[in-house]
Amino acid sequence: MASLDPKFHEETVSIHKEHEELVAQLDQMDAALEQIVCYSEIFTDLATANQALSRGKWMAEWLPRHYEHEETTVLATIAKMSPELASFAREMKRQHNEMRVRLENFRDRIEHLSETSDLEDAVNQIKKDGTNLTRMMRLHMAAEEKKFASVEN
Repeated sequence: MASLDPKFHEETVSIHKEHEELVAQLDQMDAALEQIVCYSEIFTDLATANQALSRGKWMAEWLPRHYEHEETTVLATIAKMSPELASFAREMKRQHNEMRVRLENFRDRIEHLSETSDLEDAVNQIKKDGTNLTRMMRLHMAAEEKKFASVEN
């Protein structure tokens, strides 16, 4: 097993801070999703849909830099340490790509909300997709944090 790069701890702390920033955005996204309502055929509270869209846009701009930072530092380091850690790093990169696609689909769905013929169904789908996305991101970050901590110990 290869030894840790001296900067590994520094990078895991940096990644942890980025994760904390993302969790704050996910909390806001979840709150906005919970507040989006659709009564009968009349869509109300478009502001909450716009809040969710705003969080989605922020994530779409911020996440690629985070993923690159994580993949080129911490994940690249642990991938060299063992076959098991290399497999973990590959899976985290695969999940990064999946989350990018899910986020783009979510944003697209919100941006075209006003064009839908079945508003109630569209709102329900946005809430479901958004909640699934934030849950996936939270689980992903928890797995990374746990693995990074175990490597350091």
